[in-house]
Amino acid sequence: MKKLSVLTLLIVLAASIFIAVAQTPSEQGITIFVDPGHGGVDGGASIGEVKESTLTLQIAKKMKEVFEENGVHVLLTRETEDDLSEDEFIKKEDMIKRVNMINTSTACLAISIHMNKFNIEKYRGAQVFYSQTNELSKLLAERMQFNLKAYLKNTDRQIVKRDNIFLLNKVTKPCCIVECGFMSNQQELALLQSEEYQYKLAHSLFYGVEDYLKLY
Repeated sequence: MKKLSVLTLLIVLAASIFIAVAQTPSEQGITIFVDPGHGGVDGGASIGEVKESTLTLQIAKKMKEVFEENGVHVLLTRETEDDLSEDEFIKKEDMIKRVNMINTSTACLAISIHMNKFNIEKYRGAQVFYSQTNELSKLLAERMQFNLKAYLKNTDRQIVKRDNIFLLNKVTKPCCIVECGFMSNQQELALLQSEEYQYKLAHSLFYGVEDYLKLY
């Protein structure tokens, strides 16, 4: 009878270990930070009435929805159109607050959402930037770019190392900037304003984070 009990216990223990290993990262209580770029008087790039700060917030909120549906808790640096400055807008104050929010949080990584703009309309496609502040940032950027390519199927861009971006240099956690597309390209701007495409972006970014967490 004792032998049977020990055997049963071993089977239960083995099954528990298997379940724990088999869990996806999204099932393990993960928290990430998403930073919707710009805000307030700092609208970022604009085309007509369309502001970068509005698009980044829309996409960040859809990311929060998609990620949390899959068990990943999302913190946002801003949830309204306002910036993070106290009274008068001061860019450095706004950025320092974003950095401090991320660095002092329990989030395991950070993603900053932005839009691109160029003076030649033909350029398009999502692209991911990273810096060497955290050695895992490159891996995060690679997985994000891979899934943007695989899921959106409209970009062949590669990740780019950038050493001149305040947020990337000051955030100590794995961090990347996702330029979701070119507002200066009329077709891509129409996509970036579409709820369907914003959700598509949110899902592709979730897959990128999930891939990174599995490798890490």
